[in-house]
Amino acid sequence: MKKHLYIFFTISLLFTITACNFFNNQTTEAFDTIELNVEADTVDKSKEIEALMKTITDSAMANPAVYASAYNHMNEFHTKSERLLTELQHVRGLINDQVGESGDFEKMDEDTDQLLFNGDQPSENGARFIKAIQNYNLTASDQLFFFPEAEKMAQNAFTIEDVTNRDGENVEWLTYNFKGFPAIASKTKIAIMENDVKNVESTFLKALIEKPQF
Repeated sequence: MKKHLYIFFTISLLFTITACNFFNNQTTEAFDTIELNVEADTVDKSKEIEALMKTITDSAMANPAVYASAYNHMNEFHTKSERLLTELQHVRGLINDQVGESGDFEKMDEDTDQLLFNGDQPSENGARFIKAIQNYNLTASDQLFFFPEAEKMAQNAFTIEDVTNRDGENVEWLTYNFKGFPAIASKTKIAIMENDVKNVESTFLKALIEKPQF
């Protein structure tokens, strides 16, 4: 819990710094550290999900009358999660192709606008990114509806509605979160989204174990 709170408050502070257009080597290094911490937590969540899926699978084999439906829902939701993760990893790969993965902080300070935008509009990759989130929201909602905690987590993490900026103007989600930001900030945001996917799935599976028939 302390680790999660540390990550949350540090990310909030650093995103406030980037919103104010203040960036230096220390901030870049801090983002790099946060990204690594979030990735480590994502690995832990992946292991937790594997264990939860095994529990449901074993339960379905032992008591199919109760858990067969839960087993099917588990696999269906896992597929939806993996599809979104694949698209998030695609964006991460685009950024890595531009700036590399070597920890070159000077390159990490470059923006990656050309990857996700054509001028003020989303590029092909930007539109693909948005579509992936929209598809996840649409297809996962029917299952999440029955589990309010997981549903709320997904709604908070993957809303792509316009955002009101500091000047009171409505800004498209992709622009507000990625346009003009240094590569390391964008990579960190992608890492957080990957972590959110895992957290939603873990919460969903735990609830599914408790309520296998719904």
